Amino acid sequence: MTLLMGRQTASQFSEILNRVRDAGLLGKQPSFYIIRLIAISLIASGLWVAGGFVGALVTQHWAWIFLAFFVVGLLGIMSAQYGFISHEAAHRQVFASNKANDWMGLILANLFAGLSYGFWLRKHNKHHQKPNQIGEDPDIGIRVLSFTPESRDEKKGFERWLSNRQGYLFPLLLLFTGFDLLLDSFASLKRKERKIGTRTLEFGLMMVRQIGPYLVFTIMFGWAWALALWLFMMLIFGFFMGAAFAPNHKGMPLVERDAKIDFFQRQVLTSRNIRGTWLTDNLMGGLNYQVEHHLFPSMARPNLRKAHAVVVEYCRENSVPLVEMNLISSYVAIMKYLNKVGLSNNSDPFVCPMVATLRPRS
Repeated sequence: MTLLMGRQTASQFSEILNRVRDAGLLGKQPSFYIIRLIAISLIASGLWVAGGFVGALVTQHWAWIFLAFFVVGLLGIMSAQYGFISHEAAHRQVFASNKANDWMGLILANLFAGLSYGFWLRKHNKHHQKPNQIGEDPDIGIRVLSFTPESRDEKKGFERWLSNRQGYLFPLLLLFTGFDLLLDSFASLKRKERKIGTRTLEFGLMMVRQIGPYLVFTIMFGWAWALALWLFMMLIFGFFMGAAFAPNHKGMPLVERDAKIDFFQRQVLTSRNIRGTWLTDNLMGGLNYQVEHHLFPSMARPNLRKAHAVVVEYCRENSVPLVEMNLISSYVAIMKYLNKVGLSNNSDPFVCPMVATLRPRS
């Protein structure tokens, strides 16, 4: 990957921040999130009711179980939507009160998405501080993926086998994102620096979320189908979460471990926006505006589209490259990049196609 160094212009962020503030885009919009939570909860409740009817149909003919898998897959997508709002609460996007945001994030993450809020908060904050920086960003320190030849060469056995084929296997690996996050969530509850009461609460809520659906599925379909349905729900949840987060930075330039780069260029040059419609905005939880989200992490989701126009204009005025592409093109770019790393025969840093554009500017 490329060494990313930029012109040190600390005033750039101040300038763009003033433009966004003057446009009135930094205010909170709790009503947006409350209405959205009500809508998601109504859809999820309807799906559970539909699951009950499907359970009755399965007793008449086993083939109806395929409809059950469809309903459960939609429930996995709803869990991801709860996860997106938890992510936004962690960024203080919902309420002015930090305590209110934390309580919302904890309940939604642990009880509705089944993941540890404390784990996510700690991990994601480190990512935002130094996105795509080697040795600093946990999102490029994934066990089964290698983002540099050096990382690939450190892996052994099955993990090395996966890294060598990671580009081809990327869509399949996304399915296991939920299980990876779940394991990390449980592991994080062992951290002694966290309050025992918080760890106990998170553990209890996570167990309710993970065991509860299995018990309901068991009542509806029997234990064997219940296990299959629970696994399928986790696969869809993980795929949806991974597919929403992956396009944002994967395959974008990396920052060398000891490189120095100002905040504005660090956030813009390592992030990728996804072009789309209102459907993209909703299904990706606003993460398609990744550049704006990284520049203004506490900005409410409804304001990201408006901030995007401001950022695009500012980047054009200052000749700062801002990468945007459609969702499919982003996945193609990620897979090509991962294969470039996995299949390379030397330990030289991979120079991505953007390197000519991102060289230091005088």
